[in-house]
Amino acid sequence: MYKIGVLLDSELIQAWQVDSIRQILNSGLAEIPVLIINKSPQTLGGRSPFLYRLYRKLDRILFKSREDAFKSISIFSVLDPKTSKVFVHPSQTKYRDEFEKKDLEKIKELDLDILLRFGFRILKGEILFAAKLGVWSFHHGDPAFYRGGPPAFWEVMNSKPTTAAVLMRINEKLDQGTILYKTTTQTDPLSVQRNANKLFWASSFFVSRVLMEINSKGIEQWEKGLSPSSTNIIAPLWKPPGTFSLVQLVSSLIIKNSIRKWKELFQKPHWQIARVGKLKNKSLLELGRNETEIWEHPNPSKHYLADPFAHTFNGKEYLFVEEFDKASQIGRISYVEKINAKIQITPVIEEEWHLSYPFIFELENTIFMIPEAAHSEKVYLYKAIDFPLKWQRKIALFPKEAYDPTLVKKDGLFWLFVNQKSHDACSSFDELYLYWCTDLKNPTWNPHPQNPIVSDVTSARPAGKPFQENWKWFRPAQDSGLRYGHQVQIQEIVTWSKEEYQEKTIQTITPASGFLGIHTFNKTGQSAWIDFHSKR
Repeated sequence: MYKIGVLLDSELIQAWQVDSIRQILNSGLAEIPVLIINKSPQTLGGRSPFLYRLYRKLDRILFKSREDAFKSISIFSVLDPKTSKVFVHPSQTKYRDEFEKKDLEKIKELDLDILLRFGFRILKGEILFAAKLGVWSFHHGDPAFYRGGPPAFWEVMNSKPTTAAVLMRINEKLDQGTILYKTTTQTDPLSVQRNANKLFWASSFFVSRVLMEINSKGIEQWEKGLSPSSTNIIAPLWKPPGTFSLVQLVSSLIIKNSIRKWKELFQKPHWQIARVGKLKNKSLLELGRNETEIWEHPNPSKHYLADPFAHTFNGKEYLFVEEFDKASQIGRISYVEKINAKIQITPVIEEEWHLSYPFIFELENTIFMIPEAAHSEKVYLYKAIDFPLKWQRKIALFPKEAYDPTLVKKDGLFWLFVNQKSHDACSSFDELYLYWCTDLKNPTWNPHPQNPIVSDVTSARPAGKPFQENWKWFRPAQDSGLRYGHQVQIQEIVTWSKEEYQEKTIQTITPASGFLGIHTFNKTGQSAWIDFHSKR
């Protein structure tokens, strides 16, 4: 049981911090026996410019979420009110809080494993070594790009596609400690408040996840696996903008989002599918060339086709897709074939909820399908009664909301990859979870100890069937950093067992100019089925 001391400026903390403490306690791996409270808290560097504070206030009013990460809550809503407290009076400069020797001695006597920083300003000196595993601190921004602050602000203003958050073991160099955990999410194009809100909620899980990793690997192996301190970071140190700069930034933001909204209003996304014979090079899909066969819906003004999955049965290839109705905004699963150069479409699975991603597989001479049905908050297993046109819903295969369910049988086990939200305020694009079971007829799903196995919007969400080449496994993944359905990453699975999972990006596939992106890639022999979209 690890002992964690929490560094605070007040007994009132933010909702995401309360949730972080709740996750720590629920893990069963740590206790919080003491709170170390700053008796003279100061803001970092003084007050921000007036216009910046006014802008942030208006942003909070206009875009406040029901799940407000910044709501003030007593820490004793999750901790015993009798929890010990140590009050300290740090020596203070404009930016730093330095612990007095007598306070350091008190903290060292507590024999803590971790100091979790939810308060104080820049810390240096012996306090960094007062706990066995150091001082853990959050940085809501990617320190390789944005040091300083405000958190999640400059990514919006500078139209950076992604926003990151890290949990860091801090050292003497500002924002250059050892990164213990990192997540990346799509930047909100308009609101700093919305961008920060989902980012801070996502970070509430970091400490408990690192504790589970330490528990699984042991401290020595965990320490060996950490990346070295980021001593070479030369990212600029940002701060709140002055009046003139903010006027320019907000004006540019309004113009960019007005153009974006205008395009969304009059140019809707339209998806098509295609069989690609080969890649022009390692990263570029050339659509419309001789080696590419494009399939369009016969009634493209009312429908589009996406998520192509092919299955070979008795020597013939059968193709299943999401057929999306633009009026109802609901998809169904359809069988698609080309007869006399014409596309014929037959609906095969329809429900009250939206269906997509018709993941098809064969087991014991029977063909099954597990389409995405996230709106139903379950994953259903369908069995082919009269292939390819007649299907029957059999069981709820997975009893939770899940996106793009992807099944693989490996080492005698059934492995299920799904995207899930860590929190209701977070995105379904960001985190990939892995489960395994031994019996698909009556499954009991075991979560992988590293869940989520991927926490990165650029490579988390499944984009098609994993495949093998030269004894290696590869997983197509959606990269929705720039936009939903931007491009596909091919991930090589380096380690895959019940205890460990690791993958790396080996190829990025993006469409040629004139198209906005792809989000499905399914290999079939020497060719592949993909989808791609444009504005119409």
